[in-house]
Amino acid sequence: MKHISGGVQDFIADFVRGKNVLDVGCVDHSANVEAEDMWLHKHILRTAHSVVGLDLLETEAAKLNAKGYNIRSGDACTVFLGETFDVIVAGEIIEHVDSAGAFLSNMARHLNHYGRLVLTTPNTFFFLHFLESIFTDVSKRWNPEHVAWYDPFTLGNLMTRCGFEVESCYYFTRSRKLRRVLSALHIPVYGAVASSILMVARRSEPASDNG
Repeated sequence: MKHISGGVQDFIADFVRGKNVLDVGCVDHSANVEAEDMWLHKHILRTAHSVVGLDLLETEAAKLNAKGYNIRSGDACTVFLGETFDVIVAGEIIEHVDSAGAFLSNMARHLNHYGRLVLTTPNTFFFLHFLESIFTDVSKRWNPEHVAWYDPFTLGNLMTRCGFEVESCYYFTRSRKLRRVLSALHIPVYGAVASSILMVARRSEPASDNG
């Protein structure tokens, strides 16, 4: 395990530099996200060679496409786009899908041979998640669309079962305030103080189904 000390958007933007990228779940709930500097899709567009977005929210995707973006609509577990990519970015998606195995397998067939999947998800063992589960109404604090929790061990096992070879795994936090506090205390963004996980995995073998 490693850690990302800065913003995850910058880390991913550097990783996809010069690559052909599929950004899954890029709408992030609403087309209004375009105005936010934290929008990951915008950071990816700044460095990648080419970018295709994918999202289930057809109406919101259409709004962004009207502004010049290239976002396809479809279910990431089943859609076939007819092309492959150097990198697929799946930011905060896997905890939303009904069938994580189907999702990962479908992402594998959209990768070039030995292409990379970059996936982020909330860290099960983040200390605030634990405290929230005890002291707060989780239905108000946690995303009502989430259907699963992952940690590096279980996520790595799932990746392996779905035809990926895990190359690296990182802890990070999205909160700038928490990063500043940890930096002042000389504590790395690691383990229970990390709100999220980022995993990089390589497709371990050619996909047998291309459509």
